[in-house]
Amino acid sequence: MFHTVICDMLGIRYPILQGAMQGGGGPTLVAAVSEAGGLGILPTFGGTEDKLRQDILETRTLTKAPFAVNITPMGRGFTESRARVILDMGVPIVTTGRADPGEEIVQTFKKAGVLVVAVVPSVAHAVRLEEEGADAIIASGCEAGGHVGTVSTMPLIPQVVDAVNIPVLAAGGIGDARGFVAALALGAVGVQMGTRFMAAAETDLNDWGVNKLFEMNETDTIVSKARTGAPVRCIRTPELIAFEAARNAGATAEILKPLQRQARGDRNAPKSEQRQAAAGQIAGLLHDAPPVAAIIEDIIQGAVEINRRVAEMAQA
Repeated sequence: MFHTVICDMLGIRYPILQGAMQGGGGPTLVAAVSEAGGLGILPTFGGTEDKLRQDILETRTLTKAPFAVNITPMGRGFTESRARVILDMGVPIVTTGRADPGEEIVQTFKKAGVLVVAVVPSVAHAVRLEEEGADAIIASGCEAGGHVGTVSTMPLIPQVVDAVNIPVLAAGGIGDARGFVAALALGAVGVQMGTRFMAAAETDLNDWGVNKLFEMNETDTIVSKARTGAPVRCIRTPELIAFEAARNAGATAEILKPLQRQARGDRNAPKSEQRQAAAGQIAGLLHDAPPVAAIIEDIIQGAVEINRRVAEMAQA
C-alpha cells in the first residue's frame, strides 16, 4: 500500500529512511533499519576515515540489505576524503546534508553509479541539487534534529515538491504514523526520521541521551551554533542556553570561546559521560525504546488505519 518510487530506486520495502546520527546511529541501528525494510544511514560527521571504513564493514556483517552513508559537507577536504572512502568501499547510496557538497562531488558519485539523495532546507537548495544531478531530495524542516534551516516542514515539503522533478522525501517533526501520512499527503514519496530511531532498542545513544528524550516535551530543544558553527537543533542544556544567550547579546569571541567549550563538552570523554546530543522537536512523543522493526511496523499499520478512517469520513 505504501510502496512508492523511492522504494524501487533504493531497493527497500518501506519508504522510511533513518537520518544519519553521530552518537546515536551506529552499525547496529543502521543494519536494524535496513533489515526491517527501511534504509539505514551511517554518519561521517565526527568520525575518522578509518572509523567509517570499520562501520561500513561492520554494517555489512549485520545485513545484506541496502544501506547508505551520509556526508555532511564540513569543508572540501572532509567531503572529498569521505567520498573516497564511500567509493573505495562500494557503498551504493549516499545522502548529503547541511550544505551543498558541490556539483563535482555529486557527478563523481553519479559516474560511479552511486545514488545521491540530498538533504536540503530550502526550495533554492533543492533546485540547485537537482541541477547538479541528485537522484532524490530530502526536504528537511527546521523541526528536525541536527543541522537545520529556517523553514518548517509543513510549508517546505509542498513547495519543494512543486519545484523539482525528482522524488522528494520529508524530514523534520516526523515520528509516527500521523507524520508519515501527512508527509505523503504533502506530496512526499517517503520520510526520513532521526529522533524516533534515537529511542530504539538498537540505538547507541548513551543512557543520558535516551533518558533525556523520555523526559522532554516539544520545547526542550534549542537551535545553537555552539557545536559546529552552523545552526544545530540539540537537546536543551544549561551550557547551550548560556552560550546562545551570550552570543545573542553580542558577546566577544573571548567570552564565547570558553562558553562554547562548555557547551560542546569533552568530545574525548567516554561516550557514557557525554552530555550533549542533537534531537528534534518530536522528542515529546517518545516514551519507549522498542526494536526498530516494531517502530516501522507501527508506522505502517498506523498509516493503514489512518487511511481507513479518512476514507470513512469522506464517505460519511
